[in-house]
This record gives sequence, structure tokens and C-alpha cells, in this order.
Amino acid sequence: MKSVFTKVFSCLGLALFIVVLSSKESRGQDFSEVLKAQGDDAEKLLENYVGPFFTGFGVGMANGWYNTAAPHKFPGFDLTVSVNLASVPQEGQVFKFNASDYSSISGVSQNGGAAQSTADVETLFGPGDTESELQLSYQREYQGQTYTVNSAVELPSGFGFPYVPTPVAQLGIGLPKGTDLKLRLMPTIASEDFSISLFGIGVMHDFKQWIPGMKVLPFDASVLIGYTKLSAENSFAGSEITDDGTGEISVSSLTYQILVSKKLSILTVYGGFGANSIKSNLKMLGTYTIEAEASNGASADIELQDPVDLMFKSGGARATIGLRLKLAILTLHGDYTVQKYNTITAGVGFSVR
Repeated sequence: MKSVFTKVFSCLGLALFIVVLSSKESRGQDFSEVLKAQGDDAEKLLENYVGPFFTGFGVGMANGWYNTAAPHKFPGFDLTVSVNLASVPQEGQVFKFNASDYSSISGVSQNGGAAQSTADVETLFGPGDTESELQLSYQREYQGQTYTVNSAVELPSGFGFPYVPTPVAQLGIGLPKGTDLKLRLMPTIASEDFSISLFGIGVMHDFKQWIPGMKVLPFDASVLIGYTKLSAENSFAGSEITDDGTGEISVSSLTYQILVSKKLSILTVYGGFGANSIKSNLKMLGTYTIEAEASNGASADIELQDPVDLMFKSGGARATIGLRLKLAILTLHGDYTVQKYNTITAGVGFSVR
């Protein structure tokens, strides 16, 4: 029977296209142990460990909206598929562990060494060469007496691949007055214990037409605003620690940019400058029973209700430079974006008018 955290990361892998997250049964088993940490400690650990994933996926969803600043002529359209690869910086590959920040974790030992009160611990995207074992110690009441619970929990090392891939497919529709409507839509896909859906909408508008004298300048310029949201839910019913648990994931990205481009025969050089706003949420809902043993050998099982509710926020300025090749109706494009997590984008599409 799979552990609940194996299912959590299977959900992440399916919902967010990171197949490697569900590749190791032991990784999921290790994560179920993290819930033994008391108070907010488990959430703090998970926030530090998986936070870079949500940031990288969010900035990836904010990319791929355009490969030119020139809107379609009415009623032109395009169908474009892009893959974005966000690079996790060094500060997203490790986090600083300080025992003083936790109420039930006294230290961490790495690669079999002695426990330390401070250490650099790998995140999900760490280099993969440092195993960290958390030393838990806390008090539990049992049959009217207080006992000490000591436990060691392994926090898996990173994957050694500091990149977050995000595929995006969208339809662009040319409207009157130099306006494009852009749609990203994946109807809800559901199985017995899993569902996922995605929706995105964007608008690109040529603003040169409204500025006297600017219309004759030999380049295209537009404004863009785009919003994408992915939602996924997974049932953990039947796992060894819950009968009614569910996991919920949502990631939303909002981007607003000023775009410019210049067409040179079959090539188009394009760029954009603006900002992103990324919001993500990870929840574990339901009742979970975590096995633990007190210092006298007695059971000190922990029952948790809705143990995880994490909100991740990021964003900031961004700048993009790219190149598009158009052969009849076929388009190929690639660009590079400097932002919180720098991102490479490549894609292919069909564009008419």
C-alpha cells in the first residue's frame, strides 16, 4: 500500500508534469514521517523543501504567451505549444536549517555525521549528494503522564536537477482593433482518486494605434496581460495513515508586460518587459494518524486534522528577449527570460494571418 506522501508527490508529478517526483517509493515513505514534527514544524519543513518547485512552476506558467508583438489580423489565429524550463538558483537548492526555529527538532545530522543545530539542507532541487536526518524530541501526554518522544526522520536529498519544466498549449484569436484573445484550457481530467484542470486567458493589444505619430514607426508594440490557474486534487483514502485524507494543489500566475517586435523577412525579433505575480497553495485535508513511540515504549500515536495548509507567493520584474522563425504557417520560437527564476522557452505552432 502506498504511503500518503507517495500519493502527494504522485499528484504533484501528474498535475505539474514532474514525473520524477513519483519515481521513488522510499521518498514518499520518508515524507510521511515529517508529520511527526510538532506544531508548525512540519509545515515549515515542507515550505522550505518544496517551495522552489511552486515558484519555478508558477514563473513557467507566466511564460509562453507570445512570440511577436504584432496581433493577428481579424479573423486570424494561432495554435502554439511551448515548453518553459525555469532554472532554480542556488538559494532555491538549499535552505538554512536552524534548530532554534523549530519547537520539536533539536538538530540535523548529514551523511551519517554528528547532529548539528545549524546546517544547509537540500531542497527538492538540491544537488543530491547530502542526506539529512532530523532529530525530533518532544513531550507527549499518555495515560496521565508526560513522556519524551525521540525520533529520527530522514529528509530526502534533492534530485540533482535544478530545473522546473512547464508545458503550455494555447489558442490565439485575432479580434478587431489590433487585439488578440489568448486561451489556455484543459477540461477537468478525473479518475477514481485524482482530478486536474487548467484555465488561462490573456489579451494582447496594439497600443501604437492610439499614440499620434507612433503608428508609422517600423516596429510592433503591444501590451499583454495573462492569467493562468492550475488546480489538482488527490484522494489519500486507503493509505496507511488516513481513511479520508485529500490533497489539494493550486498554482496561479498573473503577468503584465509591454511587448515590442521587429519582423525581418521570415525572422521576428521580440522582447517584453513587465512583472509577474505568482500564488500557490498546497493543502492536506482530513484526519491523519502518525505512529510514534514514547520513551517508555508505549504508543504515542499522533492524530492530526488538516495538517498542511501552505501558501507560496512570489513574483517581481521580468524581461524577455526572443526569436521567431515563420515558414508559411509554421512557427518556431525560442526566448530567454530574466526573472526570479530565469527561464528558457521553446515552442512550435501554426499561425494564420
